[in-house]
Amino acid sequence: MTVREIRKNPFTNEWIIYSETRQSRPDREGGFCPLCTGSEEVPNFNKPLRIPNKFPALSFDEQLKKRRLGEFEIMMNGYGKCELIVYTDVHNAKFIELNNEEVMDIFEQWMDATKELSSNDQIQYILPFENYGPEVGATLIHPHGQLYAYPFIPNSIQTELDSIMKYQDENNSCMVCDYIISEIQKEKRVVYQDNSIICLVPYFARYAYDLFIYPKRHVNFLHQCTRTELNSLITYIRKSILALNEVFQKEVSYSLSLHQAPVNIKGTSNYHLYFKVHTPQRNLKSQKLLGAVETSTMTYINGTLPETAALNIRKHFDIQN
Repeated sequence: MTVREIRKNPFTNEWIIYSETRQSRPDREGGFCPLCTGSEEVPNFNKPLRIPNKFPALSFDEQLKKRRLGEFEIMMNGYGKCELIVYTDVHNAKFIELNNEEVMDIFEQWMDATKELSSNDQIQYILPFENYGPEVGATLIHPHGQLYAYPFIPNSIQTELDSIMKYQDENNSCMVCDYIISEIQKEKRVVYQDNSIICLVPYFARYAYDLFIYPKRHVNFLHQCTRTELNSLITYIRKSILALNEVFQKEVSYSLSLHQAPVNIKGTSNYHLYFKVHTPQRNLKSQKLLGAVETSTMTYINGTLPETAALNIRKHFDIQN
C-alpha cells in the first residue's frame, strides 16, 4: 500500500509531507530518457505539455481526509497534485536557451494549471518550479519543470501573507508595492528594471545570490500579467541565470519558483506575485550548506551582503543579448 501523509507540527503549525512511494524512484541509467518523445510518458510532442509525476508526493487518488489522532497528532492524507512540465523535445536543451515564444508556451502551461487546479476548493496553494543541476536535486537532464498543488498553505507563504495583510490593514497599501518603490529609490540592490519589471537581490536575502523578480504592477497570478510583462519576466529570468553563470564562471545549479497568491481563502488579493531565482553557490568553489544554526533555528548566516551580490550580478547582466 502506498503511504502518503501530511502531518502537522503542533509547535510551529507547519505541514510536513511524507511519501514512501518516492523511495521507489529508479536511478536513471544508460541512454534512456523518460521525457524524450516516443517514451511511454511522452508519446508525442508538439509544444510544452503537462504529464503526471510517476512518483508523486501528493495525489488525487483519494478524497481529502483530515484527522486528529491525539492531542499532538494532526494529519491529512497525501491529497494534492504533482506534475511535470516537459519544455521541449530537444533532450540536451536548457531553459536559458529557449526563445521567448517557447518560454511563453511554458508559462501558458503554468497559467492553465493554476486556473484548473484552483477550481478545486480543496487546494490552497499552487507552486510551479524548476530544479536545474545536481546541487538542487535534479536527476533528469531533459528540460522540464514541476508543479505542486497543496491542500494547505506552506508555512513560508502563510508567514508572507500574514505580514502583507497586517501591513495592508495598517497602511492601506500593498507591502510589496511599497517595498519595490523603496528599492528603486535606494538603487543599490537593483540589478535591472524596465517600466514593467524589477529584478533585485532583496535586503533580506537568505542566500548570497538569491534574486527576486517582481512585476511593478500589483498582480496576484501569472495569468493576470500583460504580454509586455510576461516578455520582460522571461527576459529577466533568463538574464539572471546567465549572469549567475558568469559570476561563478560555470553553469550553476539553480531553482526557479513562481510565487503566486494562495487560492480558495480570503485576503489573497493582497499578495503580490514574484519569481525567485535561487542558487546554493556562494563563491567560485563552494555551495552554501545548511548547518546547525540554520537547521536548528532557521536563522540563516549569509556571507555576502545583498548590495555586494547585486553589484557583482549587474556587471554581467547584459540586457541587450
